[in-house]
Amino acid sequence: MFQTITRKVTAIILVSLILGIGLVVFYFAYGQNRTLYMSTEQNLHQQGEILYQSIKNAMLPGEAPLVLSLFNDLQTVSSMFDITLYRRNGDIAFSDDSTIEIVNANLKEDRFQPKILMLSGEPIDPQEPHFAQSVATAATTSFQHAEHARTYLTSYHPLLNLPKCSGCHGSSHTIRGVIAIRLNMTPIFTQAKRNIVIAILLFIGIVFLLFLMLSIFLKRTVISPIQRIGFVADQVTKGNFKERTNINSHDEIGELGDKINTMVGGLYERFALAKYVSSSTLTALRHSEKGTRTAIALLFSDIRGFTSFSEKLEPEAVVESLNKILTIQTDIIQRHGGDIDKYVGDEIVALFTGKDKEKHACRAALDIQTYIMLYQEELTRLNVGIGINTGEVVLGRIGSEKRADFTVIGDHVNFASRLCSEAKGGTIIISHSTYQPIRHIAEVTGPSEIRVKGKEHSQKVYMLTSLRN
Repeated sequence: MFQTITRKVTAIILVSLILGIGLVVFYFAYGQNRTLYMSTEQNLHQQGEILYQSIKNAMLPGEAPLVLSLFNDLQTVSSMFDITLYRRNGDIAFSDDSTIEIVNANLKEDRFQPKILMLSGEPIDPQEPHFAQSVATAATTSFQHAEHARTYLTSYHPLLNLPKCSGCHGSSHTIRGVIAIRLNMTPIFTQAKRNIVIAILLFIGIVFLLFLMLSIFLKRTVISPIQRIGFVADQVTKGNFKERTNINSHDEIGELGDKINTMVGGLYERFALAKYVSSSTLTALRHSEKGTRTAIALLFSDIRGFTSFSEKLEPEAVVESLNKILTIQTDIIQRHGGDIDKYVGDEIVALFTGKDKEKHACRAALDIQTYIMLYQEELTRLNVGIGINTGEVVLGRIGSEKRADFTVIGDHVNFASRLCSEAKGGTIIISHSTYQPIRHIAEVTGPSEIRVKGKEHSQKVYMLTSLRN
C-alpha cells in the first residue's frame, strides 16, 4: 500500500514528541507529586512528634484542665489536623473520671478532683489493626485511608507509661494511651491532580507547537522540495523538459535539485538528438553495438530534378520545400511500420522488417506516389523515384570510437540504391526478391532486366503499379 512521505514523517514526529516530551512531563509530574506526598507525610510525623511531646509534658503534672485546654487550642489552630487521645482500650481519654479514680486509688488519697469539662468523641475499636499494632509494639504507626469521599493520613503515637508516671498510673501496663493525629490529605491530592492536569495541558500544548514548527520546517526544507523533484520527474516522463526544481537551499536537498536540473537538461539534449537517430538504431544500441545479419526490405526514395529546382529558389525556400516532401514521405513510411535509417540530401533510406516487410514497403511506396500525384501544386510539382529491394544485410555500428553511425551495409543495400536511381519520377521499381513474396497481390509490369555494377548477370526487376487488397 502506497504511503506518502508526509504521512511517514508526521507519524515519526508525533511518536517522537509524545514519547520524548511525554516521558519527561510524566517524570516531573510524578516526581513533584511524590515529593509532595513524602514531604506532607514527613511533616505530619514531625508535627505529630511535637504534639506528642507537648501533650506528654502537659500530662506530667496531672492537671486535667490544662490538658483539656491544650487539646481545645490544638483543634482551634488547625482545621487540617484532628488530634484525639485514646486510652489503650479504645475509649476517648478525659471523657470521664475513671482515670482520676484509678490515680487517686493508687495514691490512696483524693489528690485530683473530678473534671468539670469533658472531651467528647467516638471511641475506637481496640482490635483495629493499626491501633492494636501501635499498642502492642509501642511504636508509631502511620497509614492512609479514605472516608466520606476524603483521603486521610492517620498516625498513632503511643503514650508510654514512664517510670515517673507509674507512681500515679501504676506499673502493670506499658502504654498509658495513644495519641491519634489525623491529617486531611484531600487538598494535597486535589493539588496533585491539578498538577497532573496542568502537566497534561502543557504536554499537549508543547507537543502541538513543536509538531507545528517541525512540520512547517520539514514541509519547507524536505517535503516540498522532494514533491517538486517528483513533479519534475513526472513531467519528464510525459515529454516535458521545461520544468525545473527551483530549490534554493544550500544543503543535500538543494544539491539533489541541482543534479536533477542537470539531468533533465541532459535528457532534453538526448531527446532532441533522438529525432536524428532511427528507432532501429536506438533499439540496437540498447542490446549490442555489434553487427548482426538480418533480412530487411529496403526502400530508397529520391526526388527527381531537385538540383535544378534548388538553383531557381532561395536557400530558405529550398529547405522548406525539401522538408515538406520529406516529412510527408516519413509520415507515410512510419504509418506502414517502416523506420527511417537516414536522410542523404534529398534521398530517404527506409527499413522494413517482419513477416510482411515487402508488402508494407510496397504499400508505403504506393501511398507516397499517390499523395505526391494528388498534391503536385502544393509540393511545387516535385516527384520522386522509389526503389525497393529485399535481402540479408549487416546492421551494425559503422565509424570510429569518437563518431559513428548505426546503419545497414551490404550488396542488397547497394542494389536497392541502384533501383532507386533507375526509377523515374512517379514510378516504383522492385527487385525479384521483393516481388516473389507478394506476387499473388502485386500488379506489375515486367520483368525487365538491368545491369548492375558488381553483378555478373543481369537482374530481373519489376515496375510496381498497385497491390490488390
